[in-house]
Order: sequence, then C-alpha cells, then structure tokens
Amino acid sequence: MQSKTLSENIADRIKQRIIVGKYAVGTQLPNEQELADSLNVSRTTIREAVKLLVSRRVLEIERGKGTFVAAIPGLSEDPFGLEFVNEDILKPNLSQFRSIIEPEVCALAAANASAHQLDDMKHLVVRMNEISCLVVESSVDEWIDEFIDQEIAFHTLIYKMTRNVVFERMTNIISRSVIINSTALNYRQGFDFTKYTELHTTLYEAIASRNPEIARKHVLKSCDFRTFYYRLQLTPAL
Repeated sequence: MQSKTLSENIADRIKQRIIVGKYAVGTQLPNEQELADSLNVSRTTIREAVKLLVSRRVLEIERGKGTFVAAIPGLSEDPFGLEFVNEDILKPNLSQFRSIIEPEVCALAAANASAHQLDDMKHLVVRMNEISCLVVESSVDEWIDEFIDQEIAFHTLIYKMTRNVVFERMTNIISRSVIINSTALNYRQGFDFTKYTELHTTLYEAIASRNPEIARKHVLKSCDFRTFYYRLQLTPAL
C-alpha cells in the first residue's frame, strides 16, 4: 500500500479536529498561517490539505469569506452512484424505496421535529397554496418548476426532522427522486396543483400533530396515490 503524503496526513489531522468538535460544523477554519503554525507545516502543505478536504466535501470555500466545515462533512452529491442507473429503472425503484421507508421517516419527524422546522414546513405549504392559486395556463411550466422547488425543500426537511444522522444524509437521494419525477413528460402534462397541494398540506398537518402514528398512517394512505402517478409516468404518451 502506498504511503500517504504529508498533505494527506495533514488533511487527516484537520478532519480529526472536525470529528472531535474542535472545528464545528458550519464554522470557519483558522486562516492558512494559523493552521500552518498549529500543525507545524508550511502554508503550501495546508493549502494542499484543504484542497483534498474540499474535494471530499469535508470543507467548503466561500469566496471572499474563507474556508468552512461543510454542513454534513463528507457527504457526496451521489453517495450511491445513482447517476449511473438508467432512469427508466431508477424511477420505479426510488418509488418503491420511498414507499417502504417514508412511513417510518414521517413518524420519526412527527416525534422529533423542532418548532422552527415545523414553521419552515408551514411556510413551504403556504407557498404551494399560493402557487396553486396563481398558476395560469400561459406559464404553467414555470409554475410547475417553482412548485417542485417547494416540494424538494419539503421532503428533504422531513428527513432532517427525524434527527437521525442516516436519514439526514439521504436528502440528496430524495431531491433526486423528486427531480426525476418532475421532468417526466406525462407527470408534467397531468400536473394537478390542487391535489399535490392537498397531499403536502395534510402531511404537514399529520407531522405537526406530533403524533407518530397519525403521520405513519397518512403516508401509508398517500402511497396509493404515489403508486398511481409513478405508473402514469411509465405509460407511453398518446
């Protein structure tokens, strides 16, 4: 096995400081010189170590501000390599995956959501209702796109509400699932703003009730509708 370079070892030491909490999630790292002094290496080595950690999504560089610890260190955009799965195969498999786990995810969300998170979800539902009222035929695609943005934020928020670190790290998968659905031609042609708004509103109310069983039952009922529109996507357009 090839031995690690100095910059790789320094990257590991910085990463260890993040793991033990010396550099907290979302906080700014000390500048290059301070890191170099604390780790007894050159600024060049620090720069190389930081580049490695940025490439691994442990750190993020904000131009004009500095280097920060990522919100979820080490989480890649596509942790399961789903980009390499044919979408015709991926769509029904993502549907099945979500149908299996989301009843329990929503039950956990009902039990663990913070007041701030529930307030954020309420605002998303309010915006969905506004879009449903404002939509006009001449610009329906733009309204669908805006609605989908709210839907992505809504469903990723549910996973964050669980306060389960595994589910929190699945948000990229859920976002991808919603995006794949939203670009299917049959899905967009049959887009029912009122129906989708009602589904999200009642799910919000179920989670806001803070009753896990109510939230679980609601998702199990909505799975029938979800199965319907996934089948619709797979039906060739006439």
